Amino acid sequence: MKPASPTQESKRSEISLSQWLWRGLLSIVDQGFVSGANFLLVVLFARWLSRPEYGAVSVGLSTFLLAANFHHALLLEPMSVLGPRQFAERLDSYFSCVVRVHAVAVLLIALAVAVVALGGVGSTTQPALLGLAASLPLVLSFWVLRRICYVLADPATAIQGGIAFMSGAIVGSVALRVLGWVNAASLFVVTGFAASVAGAVLWRRLRGRLGSRVPLRREVLTAHWSYGRWMVGVSLTYWLANSAFPILLGLGAGLPASAGLRAVENLVTPVLQVTGALSLLVLPWVSGQAHAHGNPYLRRYQRIAMIVAATAVGGYLGCVMLLKEPLMRLLYGPGAYVEVAPLVPVVAIATLIRGISDFSLSTALKGAARPDAHFLASLLSSVFVVTGGWYLIRRWQVAGAAYTMLASNVLQAAVLAVFFARITTTRKVQAHERIL
Repeated sequence: MKPASPTQESKRSEISLSQWLWRGLLSIVDQGFVSGANFLLVVLFARWLSRPEYGAVSVGLSTFLLAANFHHALLLEPMSVLGPRQFAERLDSYFSCVVRVHAVAVLLIALAVAVVALGGVGSTTQPALLGLAASLPLVLSFWVLRRICYVLADPATAIQGGIAFMSGAIVGSVALRVLGWVNAASLFVVTGFAASVAGAVLWRRLRGRLGSRVPLRREVLTAHWSYGRWMVGVSLTYWLANSAFPILLGLGAGLPASAGLRAVENLVTPVLQVTGALSLLVLPWVSGQAHAHGNPYLRRYQRIAMIVAATAVGGYLGCVMLLKEPLMRLLYGPGAYVEVAPLVPVVAIATLIRGISDFSLSTALKGAARPDAHFLASLLSSVFVVTGGWYLIRRWQVAGAAYTMLASNVLQAAVLAVFFARITTTRKVQAHERIL
């Protein structure tokens, strides 16, 4: 067979690049719908609820992230990494098996949250946790179907679910407001409703890819556990290092303090949804390319991803820091949460470090199937949070939580950088190797 000419090879690369740019744009649009809906809900309920009630919502959201982390560790992330590697020729049967396992897992998670809610939490927090328990299976089911779209590199289908989620969130929140059913549980009820609408849309589109043709349950469970056992540890430690602050604040300073931190985070976290969306899209590709090309590909990806993330995240957060006080007034009303506005730059810098690290170092290490790196990074950070961070929170409340968040993100990024450097310098880059 006659080898392709350099022009032909260049054209193929351009076509491949244009395809990925288009898919990246679609992924950002999809994440925009989902993140926009979530942002709308947290802002609306910040305006509608009292500070203690919104603090309870913040505790519920933190609890959701803990439950979702375990689900992510054993189902979603292994799907993105192992699907393209181990089950590429059997994806339909693989997806079907994952969905069945997911159905059992989410029911157990929801039951655990309900038991905690009924086990003696405060009267303000209990409705939020009960609402969370009811919505968890619906939200995580939407996540599974959405992740399947990204494993298939089909963000166009995912967008349809994103539009449905946004529509359901708007309709649900307006309905509850008109009916006067606004309390600490309402946000979770609306989210569950929106997720059920979006999940139904995606199920109709993906139903043909979920037919069980080959029995894979034992193989899937073994493979997911082999990869995810490290991530189970990461689930708890990563949550402590990044998402436990509302609960720690609630314990150390009261629910109004948790509400204040959430008001600041609402301004900066949307940009993490964008980098998260891009990570969803590129992780299966990074996993496959790292498996084929090894360390040279990982180093090239990490450099490019760092530049992309720094530009996108830095640009957004720069605008937020410049406009922090007008944004606070616009979102929460005159005088609301004004006392925490000076902390926006601190949380923004923490978010910048996390956004760059997650999209570049973290995604590269996940693609290399090295979850042990994330375990070590999150373990060291979580130890700091529950020791020095707890002291800062008890001493300076919301400000202490903000600076703890910053220090935790710096520590995680440093550990991931050292780990990445060590595993990618095991051999020199060969000039003839084809990467990216």
